[in-house]
Amino acid sequence: MTRFLYATLVGLVGAAVVHLVIVFLLPLVSANTPWNQIAGQTEENRPYRLPTRTADAAFGSGVHGTDPFFETIVCRYDLADGAAHLRSTGRVPLWTVNLYDSLGTGFFSANDRLAAGQRLDLAVLNASQLRFVRQSTPTELAGAIIAPADDPRGFAVVRVFVPDETWTGISARFADALECRSLEF
Repeated sequence: MTRFLYATLVGLVGAAVVHLVIVFLLPLVSANTPWNQIAGQTEENRPYRLPTRTADAAFGSGVHGTDPFFETIVCRYDLADGAAHLRSTGRVPLWTVNLYDSLGTGFFSANDRLAAGQRLDLAVLNASQLRFVRQSTPTELAGAIIAPADDPRGFAVVRVFVPDETWTGISARFADALECRSLEF
């Protein structure tokens, strides 16, 4: 009887370990990750406006959801080419920016209430770039929000709030003015 209980316990523990390993490996082996969707549809360091109607969206339902009051722009970057710098001009009721690594895991979030003058100005830096900026901040990044990143590849999702139709033009100008570029020091 004790052998049976021992074998059952070992089998249950083994099955639990196998299931946990599978669950944790799914993001690594899945072909339909947010990163793969974005990398297949966008160019690096080029802002891409996602369609506002989800029926028209070729991808991105996991990235921007179905909220009709937000315009969503995606920018893919690679820190091996230099620091990623996002900025835009204009004033909108609200903007948010979320940073994701190449596995689609969010690691940084900011909005217009955090920024100086409510302007979108954000720099994504790896450890060596961050050390350089701390020692001598370039003038381009003087007022920028600094976001440290462990993974060199990632993407930024900028959402702009459009409360009603009167804001559509203002939000579109903000989205059109969005720059997503690589900075080398």
